[in-house]
Amino acid sequence: MRFPTFRLDDRVAVVTGAGQGIGRARALGQAHAGATVVATDASAEHLPAVQEALQALGRPALALTMDVGDPASVQEQIAHVVQTYDRLDILVNNAGVRAHKSVLEHTLADWEYVFRVNSTGVFLCAQAAARVMHEPGGGCIINIASTFAWIPWSMRVAYCASKAAVVQMTRVMALEWAPRGIRVNAICPGPTRTPFAEAALAAGQYPVDLAALPMGRLADPDELIGAAVYLASDAARYVTGALIVVDGGQSLAWR
Repeated sequence: MRFPTFRLDDRVAVVTGAGQGIGRARALGQAHAGATVVATDASAEHLPAVQEALQALGRPALALTMDVGDPASVQEQIAHVVQTYDRLDILVNNAGVRAHKSVLEHTLADWEYVFRVNSTGVFLCAQAAARVMHEPGGGCIINIASTFAWIPWSMRVAYCASKAAVVQMTRVMALEWAPRGIRVNAICPGPTRTPFAEAALAAGQYPVDLAALPMGRLADPDELIGAAVYLASDAARYVTGALIVVDGGQSLAWR
């Protein structure tokens, strides 16, 4: 009998959008579970601090600037990871952006920017990772969707639509890549305490009524670590095409 383990020892994980907030927490969570983590972000500003924090956990770490919406950037950096570590076992597609505007105020540029990162970025990174994961016999891809994939909120039309696309991409990828030994799942977080959320709360523009949440508060970024570690681990070796909701009960309360 094989008892499940949540350890990620001897595995190489790429986490996109890992410069700060939820992505940084997810990168640290993978490293704490034993993975060698490659933290990527479109901006190099916070990457040195993230790399230092990863190494402080006693694990090798690499920090790379990568634009998830640029095919050349994605191909270059995924190839760099494989050249450095000779493998890629885990991809956490965390990078995401939003535009806080009404439908009528959304410009085409707003729409294309959000989809370029949130949807096209997931597609490009997953595709590049799957190509190299297949060679040694499989891997795990974790796409970060959102409860906004099915809960509509004003001022977030591009964000909601892009995250709904991530949910369906996850299912199709899981279906097609299961024979390759690649598991693809999605995590759907609810309201989370990030720099953006803090600023929106301070400005009175946060789109969620915290009093209406069953747990009555935002999640802390470290409360989103466990789901990603579980999905990347052997404990989830028969889990693919799943959506794990981590929302403090938001979906239960929505009508």
